[in-house]
Amino acid sequence: MATSENFSHSAVIFPVRNLAESIEFYTKKLGFEKTFEWGEPMYYAIVKRGGVAIHLTKRADGGIPSKYHRALYIFVNDIDGIHKAFKEQNVKIVNGLEDKDYKMRDFDIEDPDGFIITFGKGI
Repeated sequence: MATSENFSHSAVIFPVRNLAESIEFYTKKLGFEKTFEWGEPMYYAIVKRGGVAIHLTKRADGGIPSKYHRALYIFVNDIDGIHKAFKEQNVKIVNGLEDKDYKMRDFDIEDPDGFIITFGKGI
């Protein structure tokens, strides 16, 4: 069996309704950069900020993301600054910034397709 050193990194893949709208949301509102696109017409793209990459693909079904489970948890260094910047960009914050009993200070946003993304920092 391969050792854990064989693992390099991972990527979350979000199936989205409108790829252009999702790219605009992640780049303009959340500060990500589009680093890759594929297909003619484009049906796959990657947005990245720091060490976090999110892969976006054109959804082929009518699937709806869960409103009860987080799709992604992103650990950040300046949680208050990120929260303030997202509020200024009118990002939909579904659970406000607060200290949690699991030793994290975090908040949740919702992207245009309904994916819940949590941003947090250890306390």
